[in-house]
Amino acid sequence: MDIFLNKNRECSIQNGISQLGFTLIELITVMVLLSILATIGTGFVVKTTEAYQRTQTRALLVNTSRQALERMTRQLRIALPYSVRVTNGGNCLKFMPIAAGGNYFEPVPDQENLAAPKQTINASPVNIDFGSAEYVTIGAMGPQEIYDTGDSLAGYSSGAITLDAAKQWRRNSINKRYYLLDNPQAFCVVGDQLHFYEDVPIANANVSVGTGASIIARNVSVVNPLNPQPFSLAMGSENRNTQINIELIFSSGGESITFTQGVVIRNVP
Repeated sequence: MDIFLNKNRECSIQNGISQLGFTLIELITVMVLLSILATIGTGFVVKTTEAYQRTQTRALLVNTSRQALERMTRQLRIALPYSVRVTNGGNCLKFMPIAAGGNYFEPVPDQENLAAPKQTINASPVNIDFGSAEYVTIGAMGPQEIYDTGDSLAGYSSGAITLDAAKQWRRNSINKRYYLLDNPQAFCVVGDQLHFYEDVPIANANVSVGTGASIIARNVSVVNPLNPQPFSLAMGSENRNTQINIELIFSSGGESITFTQGVVIRNVP
């Protein structure tokens, strides 16, 4: 009797186990569903991560490009308007920063009054505000008078104001203004980099881009490859300011941003 009851109990346990188990089809179905969910979840995570990385890259790119353009704008706004010149086939922007300025008291010898050349200019004392004073300019009305003929430029020696040599100027300033200038500087697009050059030789028609550069930005390109001129210039006059136009593309990590910046320099001949 006991043996019979034990056998019935074992059969009941076995029947219970078979009823609680899963069939092979059910297991395969669950595995397929889990695989689909894992694939969808992984794709969502990957896309979210990529979107975040693109956002970070773009934000960094915007900051880098804005810093580069802000630096260019700050330095160009203290340039002598008539010293700005586009060189190197449009890839360089050359200019002379103003170190100081002031007024002189009596007309200087020029091509109109035909006074004899003088080495001194009667003017108030001057303090050098930026950089160093290497040149004096009076009444400049174009970059050729600065770089080519030198009619409106002279070497500065000392005081207020002593020149390197006696000079007869092209013209007087309508406001009797003079400016002390530092050595020429330049911004250039070289390959895929934006460079800054100090102490550019004033006599050189083009900027020597081989050495002596400070890299402002990398992965830079021009807007129009068929007309690769990142810099253009609208020269001013006695009543119109000089405007410098800058067009550059900054790229990084598959992202690119086009910047068009205009810099206005006041003209005070």
